[in-house]
Amino acid sequence: MKRHVMLLAVLGILGFGGAGCGPGEEPRETPSGETTEQVPGEETSSEENNVEQFARNCKTTCSGITASGGTCGVVGFGSTTFLGGCKKACRFARQDADAKAASYGCQLTQCSDACG
Repeated sequence: MKRHVMLLAVLGILGFGGAGCGPGEEPRETPSGETTEQVPGEETSSEENNVEQFARNCKTTCSGITASGGTCGVVGFGSTTFLGGCKKACRFARQDADAKAASYGCQLTQCSDACG
């Protein structure tokens, strides 16, 4: 009986000691020439798609009069890249239209915005 107890004790110790042997769950080391990182051009993260969903474009179409009394039309464009919204994009479009009108010698009288 003593032999069986000693044998079970030795096997138990070896069993617990051997539990740590074998393939582990640690990450494998990559050779120095290989990398697992993506090249910046290959990145297609969902984060970029989310940013694009918040981007807005606006087109402002304005009409006005020139100093000689003629009519003129000006189109301005504006956009936001992140969380700007339509209001901000259209504000940029209006600034673009104002700058173009000034260079054409046009006094704007009416503008309409189209945001997308």
